[in-house]
Amino acid sequence: MQPKWAVRCAQKRWPNVLFFQPTRDPVVALTIDDGPHDDITPEILEILKENDCKATWFIIGSNMDRCPEIVRQIYSEGHEVGNHTMHDVASWRLPLEEFEEQLLSVDRRLNDLYFEDNHDRKIKWFRPGHGFFTEKMLHVAERHGYRTALGSLFPLDTLFTSQGENIAKYLLWRVHYGDIIILHDRAPQRLQTAKALRILLPKLRERGFSVVTLSELLKLQKGS
Repeated sequence: MQPKWAVRCAQKRWPNVLFFQPTRDPVVALTIDDGPHDDITPEILEILKENDCKATWFIIGSNMDRCPEIVRQIYSEGHEVGNHTMHDVASWRLPLEEFEEQLLSVDRRLNDLYFEDNHDRKIKWFRPGHGFFTEKMLHVAERHGYRTALGSLFPLDTLFTSQGENIAKYLLWRVHYGDIIILHDRAPQRLQTAKALRILLPKLRERGFSVVTLSELLKLQKGS
């Protein structure tokens, strides 16, 4: 699916896009796309709490408009929120002006929820819809203070609806220090994502892994 050599090549080709973080520490970042949903997200949050794990949630603005209180809950429980544009569309297919407007629409909704680093700078993460980007998109995102993040472990979970156990097995088979895992908070994968996390997170803990946000992962020194 994502061979490690290909991820390393992508990270070298686009150094300003985060695909993974080289480290000797047993740490991975968990990212969850396409939320929030009032009938899905709370269960995922409860699983994360039970396993003392944190995640970066890439929020779709139109979903946030339907349940803004869920985004507040995500933030209040110590997770990160990131920008996944206003609608669940392929970002690279949008006219650049429309892409920028969608980015900024979500930015306005999330502005009060972004974490600040030790220098009082907002830590703002962006992930393009459907996982592809153009150089022009990256420049727009950077101009508005965003760091773009993709990932190194994507089990293609959006292609399935009832493969939670197999998704967990795949991730446990492939996981390495510094990986960024991508899963989804959306209706077709409602039961699947919860089942995958209930298997995955305790097993990672047994192996000595910590599961953290992107910003926490980025703090690790390369090769530390």
